[in-house]
Amino acid sequence: MIHFHGDDRPAALHRLESLDSFLASTSEPPPALDDRSYAALSEQERAAHDRARVVHLSGGIVLATPHYATARTQLEKAFAANAGRNSGHAGLVISGGSTLGKTTLCKSLMRHIYRSYGAQVPEFRAHNRIPVVYIEVPAGSTGKLLMRTFADFFGLTVSSSETMLSIRNRVVDLMNSAGTQLIVIDELHNLASHTQGNGESHDLLKNLHNDLAATFLYAGINVKKMLATERGAQIGGRFSLLELHPYNLSDLKDARTWKALISTFEKQLPLRHHEHGTLTGHSDYLHDRTNGSIGSLGRLLTGAATDAIIDPSIPFERINRALLDAQQLDAAAEAAYANRVSRTAHSKKTRRSGIAA
Repeated sequence: MIHFHGDDRPAALHRLESLDSFLASTSEPPPALDDRSYAALSEQERAAHDRARVVHLSGGIVLATPHYATARTQLEKAFAANAGRNSGHAGLVISGGSTLGKTTLCKSLMRHIYRSYGAQVPEFRAHNRIPVVYIEVPAGSTGKLLMRTFADFFGLTVSSSETMLSIRNRVVDLMNSAGTQLIVIDELHNLASHTQGNGESHDLLKNLHNDLAATFLYAGINVKKMLATERGAQIGGRFSLLELHPYNLSDLKDARTWKALISTFEKQLPLRHHEHGTLTGHSDYLHDRTNGSIGSLGRLLTGAATDAIIDPSIPFERINRALLDAQQLDAAAEAAYANRVSRTAHSKKTRRSGIAA
């Protein structure tokens, strides 16, 4: 069965209304019914229940990783540092590989700030307050294109003849009047190339730090080198840097955290027959398959769980080694796993040759 997009699709991030909907959502995961309750559902009810579980697996599982605790602390410190400043604001940069959960981490931080603001200003919507803004740096960015991305987030109409300065002034005025607290700029690595347009975007972002009474959160793929450049330092000079790395099982703390993440993830799988605790026994294998990446781990487990729900040839809704083996992950994870298997096979062959000699 093909699961087409429907009204239950999670809201996007790069438009004001949909980001607000996503951050305000408090939907609970669908229950894992027992066989009797599941069989009692009508065909239509069963299809709706299965779809709800697939949607939850597709984007509803968010883990509170140690990276989140660290990032939350650093971001809260930046807010405190900015409380009395009118220029040179502090912020946070999250850097890491493409499957290490940067955007997921940003989602959790945005939700934390959004809800904290709502607790202090319960009627903020009635006063047209916009506490959180999210954009992605477009590839081949110029200053005007970057500001147009901000304008698109707010739904502002921009004519082709409008200047960058005009768009910028409108966006800055809007965010200041809306009391924006957190500005999240994802895909920062799109500013890594040394082009005139990117240089213009760097300068523009630096100026926004001074013109907006907000805290900035940046995220991108391996942006540490970019921040070390003269222009990159304009962004990162006052910012703390959190680098995400794959989990390393040779490190005792990482190994414990990895098992805990698997266990936490496993608890959120809405499967009728899966016995919690069985996946932690495969922690080494799961690390090999995913190269220690939390993003790849999520895709592996949710992919297997989705197959267990929708594949009629699978008799029980549980995740086992065969189901995990059948999953196809991102190219980086698959390449790392193939290399690991090859090295292991070569090592065994070498040992056997030594014994035979």
